[in-house]
Order: sequence, then structure tokens, then C-alpha cells
Amino acid sequence: MQFKHPEILFALFLLIIPIVIHLFNFQRYKKEVFTNVQFLKNIQDQTRKSEQLKRWILLLTRSLIFISLVIAFAQPFWPNKTSNKKLETNIYLDNSFSMQAEGKSGELLKNNIQKIIKATEFSKEKFSLFTNTKNYLKLNSKSLQTTLLNVDYSPKKQFLNTILLQINSQKNKRSNTLYKNILISDFQNINNKNKLSFTNVNSSNILIKTLPKNNQNFYIDSVYVVSKTIDEILLNVVIKSSKKSSEKIAVSLFNNSILSGKATCKFNNSTIENIPFSIPNTTNFLGKLTINSDAISFDNTFYFSINKPKKLDVLSIGNNASFLTKIYSNSEFNYHNYSLNKLDYNQIQNQQVIILNELDKITTDLLSVLNEYTAKGGVLIIIPSANADINSYNTLLSVLNSGKIQEKKEKERLITSINFQHPLFKKVFERKINNFEYPKTKITYKTSLNNATSALKLASNEPFIASIKHKNSLVYWFASPLQNNITNFTQSPLIVPVFYNMATQQFNTSKISYTIGSNNGIDINYKLPKDEVLTIKNDKNHFIPLQTSYQNKVHLNFQNQIQKSGFYKVITQNKLITTLAFNYNRDESKLEYMNLEKTFNGQKNVTITNSIPKVFEKIATEQKINYLFKWFLALAVLFLLLEIGLLKYFKL
Repeated sequence: MQFKHPEILFALFLLIIPIVIHLFNFQRYKKEVFTNVQFLKNIQDQTRKSEQLKRWILLLTRSLIFISLVIAFAQPFWPNKTSNKKLETNIYLDNSFSMQAEGKSGELLKNNIQKIIKATEFSKEKFSLFTNTKNYLKLNSKSLQTTLLNVDYSPKKQFLNTILLQINSQKNKRSNTLYKNILISDFQNINNKNKLSFTNVNSSNILIKTLPKNNQNFYIDSVYVVSKTIDEILLNVVIKSSKKSSEKIAVSLFNNSILSGKATCKFNNSTIENIPFSIPNTTNFLGKLTINSDAISFDNTFYFSINKPKKLDVLSIGNNASFLTKIYSNSEFNYHNYSLNKLDYNQIQNQQVIILNELDKITTDLLSVLNEYTAKGGVLIIIPSANADINSYNTLLSVLNSGKIQEKKEKERLITSINFQHPLFKKVFERKINNFEYPKTKITYKTSLNNATSALKLASNEPFIASIKHKNSLVYWFASPLQNNITNFTQSPLIVPVFYNMATQQFNTSKISYTIGSNNGIDINYKLPKDEVLTIKNDKNHFIPLQTSYQNKVHLNFQNQIQKSGFYKVITQNKLITTLAFNYNRDESKLEYMNLEKTFNGQKNVTITNSIPKVFEKIATEQKINYLFKWFLALAVLFLLLEIGLLKYFKL
């Protein structure tokens, strides 16, 4: 037994006072004079003994009354195992988009919020609330209620490992504190990263799983360009279902809020279907696709933007190669070719791609300009000539910290290996091929390159084409001249993707949509003046992202500044540069849930349930203190009645 106010027990020392009074009172005898005392002697002895016993009983009852009252005011109680410890309750509330799904009593998130508010309404404990976006510490019940009512859906999803780390980092290391972690979520498979385990967590963990009444969800997964002509762009829209279905789904296409097309997606006992749409290739297209799905709504809309691409500036210095003119067509590139003696060096800094096409010698003036050009992020392609001055080329490679040429070999050699994972070929081949008719060359330059990645290799395992990362730029090296009398590489089907991707790879502007929360590093094809910055703007707000200006492009890094899907304009000085489209991640659309019982089987500190009220009721019961105040007050009354009875019937 313990006491809420043990200091009151010191009042028991006052019990000495009535005991002393009674003891002195017992010594006072009243003498009566009788004529014959001998006759009353036996009766007197018996009366004195019984009177003494009655007075001791009276003292005992009065003492018990006083003791009962003192103990009652000290508020004694029998504690539970945990009630004598301070309770700290940590609540994780999943507010990701999957919690939009309808449960038995409405949307899962809103229903969970109402249940928590009701269950903690009269609680005197402190709570810490963790959501996918923000943490709220040491809240009383009223503050918790206000905070919960302001919780909204978030595109950000959290791994359970991360949540536990956040909770544990906020704990106070006190020995007399009981921690309870309550995790409320639908517990999708994507939340369980690195096989979560609670075996190393000392706290009690309660997992409350809330599921929708319908786990059939249709959603727009992605959109991509299939083909382009002068007048038309063919799109493919991927519609998915969380489980096999035979239903029909209406799909609408809008261009900047104007209806542009409609189609019906019919599932044939499948989970994925493709819907084609064609749009004009004449103007910028701000596309929005919509469907109707009752399960969750965040994935019913998909945004994409197709901007008229700005032409890349490509300058070839040296031989006028006809294959370059065909690859760098006027529809996508501003291609120019100049011989070295007719070159205007001032033009170099305005180019995005420079090709040194079989120059016999790299002059000192050209070397200086190329060094400045590559430092600003320009792309440099080096094709040596058959009579290359190795010393001047090595000077260039040395300035670019790219290696050196060791020797020239005049021997026919076969190009035998393709690096399918290299960015030049990553999206060119659908699968690896073994029966490819590889080109050959009669002249090669053996090199020793720094930080190089081979795209094509010779039979001797030496690089034929290598990419070298130099500061902010990319340098491409060819080991051979490309004249038709030396190599048949220009007749190979590899020639087009190689040179096209060399020019476009450094400028990451080909995507028609981006995913919120991903590593959205985007290159904007724009030469930014020194006194200007790019601003991102939508209908409601605007911000300036982290940006780095390079040679004729600006690299933007959004750092999770975009949290809402839709269109975002890239502007500077009130001038529209381009429009970007962002969409929510579709991982949660699959509605694939964890089997909690199987996942956490055998972990004693884990409790799995689906009832929020029962969890909080159990916690309240465990913390409830069984006060004995009423019992001791009743005992005091009982002893008082006993004293009254003694005084009345025994006439003490």
C-alpha cells in the first residue's frame, strides 16, 4: 500500500495526547462511605476490573477513529505494476494519401482523428504526436485535439524504421518513466524498409491497423511519348488497377483546362491497360488526365507538359561531316560547322556542344577558350584526325585532367563490345544483343584516360568511345578518325544514338512530368544573365529554388519545396522560360498491405489491433490507481458508531 500524501501520516504522533488523557483519567477513583464495607468488597472488585476493561476498549475505538481519519486523508492506494510510473505516450498518425480511402465510418485519416480525440478527451497525460510531415511534442489533451484537427494529407510517406528512430530520439532517459508507442496506419508494404524489428526497442509498441472497406483502386500510373511527327504527338497513358478487374474506366484529357479528348479503358481481367491519345505538335501542351475512382483520389489526376523544345546550339570545328548535319537536324538543333581558320572564338561560349572534328593540331588560342568553355559545363566531343599532333592533343587532355594519348596504331581492329548501361545506350536497346554487326577501324589512338567510362570497346578491351567527367562538363573521346576510308562506324546504326545522346544527355529536359519527392534535378535550357535568377511559380505561390548556372543551361534542385501536384512555371524577370508538371508518387496506389501478425510474430513487446478506443481504454485501466480513501473513511465511521454504542449501552 502506498500514499498519495504520506506527509499527513506524521499526524499519527498526535495519538499520544488522547492516550495520556485516558491513562490519567483511569487513576481517578471516587470513594463512597458505607456502614458495612465488608458486604460490598466482592462486588467492588468485580466492578473495578470490568470498568477498566471498558475504558481500554473505548480508548482503542477512539484511537482507531483517529488512525482511520489520518490514513484516509493521506489517500492510500494499491498501485498497479505501471501506475507508479510516469506515462509518456507517443502516437504516430499516418497522414499519407492512402489514408484517403473510405473505411466503415468515412475517410480513414479523419475517422482516426475523431477516435483519438474522443479517447483522450479527459486524459491528464502528456502526448507526443508524430505525422509524416511534422512532430508535436509534450501536448496535453486540449493541445492534442487542436493539433489533430489541423492534420492534413501529405504526399510524403514514412518508413516505419524512420518513425521509430524519431520517437526514440525524443525520449527522456528517466528510469521511472513508462513509454508507449502507438502506430496508427494502414501499414502498406512500402512502409516496411529493411525488415523492421521491435526486438531492440524497450518500449511497448501497439500497432493499430486501419483498412479501407474496398481495396480496389484504379489509378493513372504514367504517360509517355510514343512517337512524334511534324504535326502530331502520340501519347500512351498507362492505367492500372490494384487487383485484377474487368471494369470500364472513363479517361479524359485536358489541355490547360480545355477538354481535348476522351477514351474508355476496359480491363480484361487484368491489372494494367494502355490508352493511346494523339495531340497536336504545334504548340505547348499543358496536359491533365483524369479518371473517376472511389477508393482514393490523389492518383485520379495526372499532369504532363510538352513544351516546344528549344534548339541546342552545336558547333563543329574542323571537317564538314555530312552525317553530323543529318543527325543535328534543324528541328532540334542549331548546328554550324567552321574550319579552324574561319572560326570566331567568341561563338564558342554561346554553344552547348562543341565538336573537334579531326583537327590536325589544337592551337594555344583554342585550348584557352575550350578550358573556359568546359569549366562552365559545356559538352566537348573530341574526334582526332588521321595525322593528329599527339603533343597538342595531350596538352588539351592534360588541361582537362583527362589523361593522355600513348601511341598511334595503324592496324585494322574490330569494335566488339557495347556497354548497355552507359547513358549513351541505356535507353537505345530493349535487351542485350549478341549477334550485332560491329564496325571496324584501320587507325586507333591508344590512350590512358582518367575517370573514364567506356561506351564502346575494341577487341583489345581499349576504349573506342569513352566519356570523361570533367568538373561540370562531359568530354567524349573517340579513339579513331571517322572518315569513311578509315572506319565504317558512320554507316553503323550506332552512329545516330551516339551523337544524338552526346548532345542531349547533359541537358536533362526531356521529361514531360516529374514525381514529387524524387530527386528532381532538372536542367533548364537557358543562358541565365548574371543579374537574374529563375523563379518557380504556380497559381498560389512562388519560390526561388537552389540553382546553378552553367554554359547555356541552369540546373535546378527543388529540395522538397514542391508538395502539391500541378503545373509550375519557370520564369525570370516576368518572362516565361518553360512549364514543368509534377505528380504525386504512385507507390501507395497499389494498396498492398503488410501481414503484421506474420511480420512481427514472436515479438513480445508488440501488440496488434484494429481498435483505437480499446487501446486507450486499456492504457487508462493500467494507469488507474485503486484509492482506499473511502474504505478508511468508512472504518472511521464504523468505529465512531462503536464508540457511541459503548457509551450508550455500557454507560462509560
